[in-house]
Amino acid sequence: MNINCIFKIVLFTMFIFILPASQSSIPAESPSYPADSIHSPTGTANRYLQRQKDNGETEAQQEQSSPMGRTSISVSTDLVTMQVLVTDTKGNVITGLKPENFVVYEDKVKQEITHFEAIEANITTVLLVEYRKYGDYYIDNEFIRQIYSIAEYFARNLRKGDWAGVIGYDMKPIILADFTQNKLEFLDAMRAISFPAMSEHNLFDALMDTFDRTQEIEGKVSIILLSTGLNSFSKHTYEEVLDRCREAHATIYAISLGQWIRARYGEDVAARYMGVAGGFPLTPIDLSMADARLRYFAEYTGGNSYYPRQDGEIPKIINNISALLRSQYSIGYVSTNTKKDGKFRKIKVEVNAKVMVNGKEAKLKVKTREGYKAAEL
Repeated sequence: MNINCIFKIVLFTMFIFILPASQSSIPAESPSYPADSIHSPTGTANRYLQRQKDNGETEAQQEQSSPMGRTSISVSTDLVTMQVLVTDTKGNVITGLKPENFVVYEDKVKQEITHFEAIEANITTVLLVEYRKYGDYYIDNEFIRQIYSIAEYFARNLRKGDWAGVIGYDMKPIILADFTQNKLEFLDAMRAISFPAMSEHNLFDALMDTFDRTQEIEGKVSIILLSTGLNSFSKHTYEEVLDRCREAHATIYAISLGQWIRARYGEDVAARYMGVAGGFPLTPIDLSMADARLRYFAEYTGGNSYYPRQDGEIPKIINNISALLRSQYSIGYVSTNTKKDGKFRKIKVEVNAKVMVNGKEAKLKVKTREGYKAAEL
């Protein structure tokens, strides 16, 4: 056997035995998750949000893994539930009310209250987060830092028995963590937004998707929306989202992202920064319209909107949201109107209670959603 043959045999042996060992030391790429997949950093996340898009599970399976015993899928499709906040004219929350203090009307017809949950009950919340790419290293990092800060303060306010999930969106909504009672698991899910890859931000589609996933949950359900209010190329229109907000079961609390850019550099510069990544120019008017979207989304569902321009405002905002969520009354009734006509039905809630504030009888204000759209045959 000549020297050339021996040399080839040695090279071939090295290729077989050495190359695989070197390949095994290469770190695996981070997996990508399609829009309808479940990803939990610990692998233990509840699959409730995903099930709302998947009818394959049995009813027994759904009951076993639903978030909280009280937040299972409603048995009666005619049950109408709403979150009701009662305050005085100065915004002070009124506590201690009972079912007999409330009167509910649907299209001016009085309804019988069949479900009532007082304040301080556990909450179920979805954090819906915009994580788009802006193309500027400093801007991207500042947005991520603000999102982390909000999520951290929110996690601190979670109590034993609360459920929280995370949905991120750019072009499509992605479940980052399904409902969990583990604060560390919740915060770990936020790591997925460390490196946004896309510049699109389809807010309207993300909201409609989240409404679908939370519509059948009973009890206190809320969506904390972290967004600029901007929208790229959603399939759904602004008007469609507003209509859905009017009948949504979940209450939206919107926190505007990017206000710090506007405070630091002015509206014109901020508009250029925030528009360049999407490939289209923005103007200060576009930013004002984005603010208005967040405000109307919140108001139509009975929630609030916030526009923090400094980090120091975040703790106060989260504390306010937590207090409002825990101060809501969850009220439900079975409509006396059994028609399946698909029409919008207006809800009005009145409070009959004598509440004294500083020695004077307080005028009470009620905040809840406007109504709902009946099922259609």
